[in-house]
Amino acid sequence: MSYLIFIVAVGLFALLGAGGPLHGDRWFHALSRRVDAIELDLWPSLVLRVGAPLLAGVTVLWVLEAFLGGLAEALVGTALLYFSLGRGDYPTELQRFLARARVGDEEGTAMLLSESSADREPGEARGQRALRDFAYRGFARWFPPVLYFWLLGPFGAAAYRLVVLANAESEGRFDAAQRLLDWLPSRLLLLTFCVLGDFERSKGLLAREVLDTEVTAETLLAQGVTRAWRLDDQELDEPQGVVTAVETAQKAMNRATGVWVVVASVLALL
Repeated sequence: MSYLIFIVAVGLFALLGAGGPLHGDRWFHALSRRVDAIELDLWPSLVLRVGAPLLAGVTVLWVLEAFLGGLAEALVGTALLYFSLGRGDYPTELQRFLARARVGDEEGTAMLLSESSADREPGEARGQRALRDFAYRGFARWFPPVLYFWLLGPFGAAAYRLVVLANAESEGRFDAAQRLLDWLPSRLLLLTFCVLGDFERSKGLLAREVLDTEVTAETLLAQGVTRAWRLDDQELDEPQGVVTAVETAQKAMNRATGVWVVVASVLALL
């Protein structure tokens, strides 16, 4: 059943992308405003934002099981996994960025970066900043929900997306919770990069930084792509270097997605 849910939900996401009623989050924004009005402490506030929708999902599952039996699990599970997959049109946004980068439109490319990546870190090349942004966005939209689906089921995947939505709604108030949930999937994705790319050059990241909780998923994944696909740091501050960095991030995410789908399929058949 889990494999059927996975294939259907991932297939729908690949075909339809983010959109429709399952990705319409106005209800969550309304819930967040009501929770804010109660003025709870940090963690109780997060538990209520995440727990209330999950409890509603469990209730819907129980009701549907009374009428549909086992089919209810498949329907609710598929809906939850599809809901947990990322927001926004990542492929289109990436292509828009590349189109502007190829003509040297620095202001236009900067406008297409997420707010967390809009400002360059000291000594950071433009290509590295773009790589950090698009690598993380490609990661967060697909890999953590899929991992938590296989570890904890559809409700685990949905819990991840709810934490992300809560953090975005509160402008980073729950960064610690999101970083905690990003830790395991980002390290597994880094391992995937090492296997797909230059393992000898990238294995040092696994040895030095994989267990370092201070290293963010954005930084770790950007470094992983840079080393696994042998990008030249000195060229990443040039216009063509920016294009190369983002194209490499796209290639890395596409290949890693294929690997995870194959691994999930093999494990389901065992």
